Amino acid sequence: GRWYHKELLDKRGAEILQTDALVCGGITEWRRIAALAAGYGVTVSPHWFHDAHAPLVAATPNARYVEFFPDDQVLNFRKLIDNQLKVKYGDLVLHQTPGLGFKFDEKVVAEYALNQASPWTVIES
Repeated sequence: GRWYHKELLDKRGAEILQTDALVCGGITEWRRIAALAAGYGVTVSPHWFHDAHAPLVAATPNARYVEFFPDDQVLNFRKLIDNQLKVKYGDLVLHQTPGLGFKFDEKVVAEYALNQASPWTVIES
């Protein structure tokens, strides 16, 4: 979260933050981290999942780049969403709808979901 990032920034430990909104505590926390970084003159360029991060970068003054992975080169969350970003002339084209512009495809998510009744196996000795 942001307190780890504040400590890193206080120690001048980074010139670019590659904070991932899906790992750091969500979109709101990512935006707080980006605002904190701006106060230190530090750029944010988020890590991975460009479908989630591209709209955030577009709305963040100190964000520069979106890390992009083609579908066949990475473990792929894009299979789980209904409306993927398109690439045109080397640029990601943002959705013209509110929010991130996609929803999770419940049928596909269900295919990969663990058994909801028993997500853990308990072994008693």
